[in-house]
Amino acid sequence: MLTRIFVFIIIFSASNYAQEPGRTDGVEESEFGRGGYPFAVAKNSWSFQASLGSGRVNSESKSMLKEEVTDLYYGFKIGYKLDFFDFYVGYSRIEQQNSDFYGFGVTRERPAVGMPDIKLGFSLGSELIKRNELDIEFAIIPGINAGIMLNNHFILGIDYRRSIVFSDYNVTVNRFGAYFKTEF
Repeated sequence: MLTRIFVFIIIFSASNYAQEPGRTDGVEESEFGRGGYPFAVAKNSWSFQASLGSGRVNSESKSMLKEEVTDLYYGFKIGYKLDFFDFYVGYSRIEQQNSDFYGFGVTRERPAVGMPDIKLGFSLGSELIKRNELDIEFAIIPGINAGIMLNNHFILGIDYRRSIVFSDYNVTVNRFGAYFKTEF
């Protein structure tokens, strides 16, 4: 399943590369040549993001026992940016609870008003969760993030994601952490 998602992303994004900016010859509006602004930031780029933070799992079993556990989580995302949308495939894990999260989603990031080095964003995704010996569960993940651009390729930031799990156990997962993202 994960292999098919990666193949789909590679095929989808391989055809999205534009020509390099260059010289335009001919009469006005002839569209002969390459044209473009040579100092523009590349819109379509790949990214890799590593995350580390606190993950809290709230669950309620059929016997009405509530369980709340907070542990350290880590994860990574590989994404492809189209304009301001970053489509990603990710994996994260809460080691102490033996929980694996396989996700896919989209993040929308924009520079903050008056502060071009600060990026604010929101995300929406879905993920499959494998916890202990339980079946695989499906979740919807809304989230928000804020980051500081260290240079044109590196971003350091924080994010919050809430997994709304569709299961018989009334489970929610809150993850708050820091991330380091590189775009290439």
